[in-house]
Amino acid sequence: MKLMKYSGYYLVATGIFHCLIGTYYGWQSLVNMHNDHWFSSIFINDEPIFDRLAIVWFLISGVMMIMLGLFLQKALKEGFIPPLSLAWGLIIIGIILVFLSPFESAYLLLAQGFILLFGIPDLIHQRVEKSMQESN
Repeated sequence: MKLMKYSGYYLVATGIFHCLIGTYYGWQSLVNMHNDHWFSSIFINDEPIFDRLAIVWFLISGVMMIMLGLFLQKALKEGFIPPLSLAWGLIIIGIILVFLSPFESAYLLLAQGFILLFGIPDLIHQRVEKSMQESN
């Protein structure tokens, strides 16, 4: 599957999109955190402020998607075959998120999971064919 070749970049794009959307919708929470001088700005009197906590985790998960995408792309470029568990993980997370919020962008995770699910066996098949040709 040709799409598999760039699956790391798709995950990077999803992470960037996630951070942009989070910044847009969480802007007021970020401004409030800035006005509270950032340090320990998620808590007031040891009680969490959930909109601030949510935006921090939303942005951190976007950054983690970017990092995972960069790692995946580098690994693919060096010939690493990702485990099917990565594909299934993205699919399961995507299904859960689509169920909880069907009008969000969780479909991107589903698509990326299926790209990996169908692309990984192709990579394995190509690797086997290449090793058989080299042994002849």
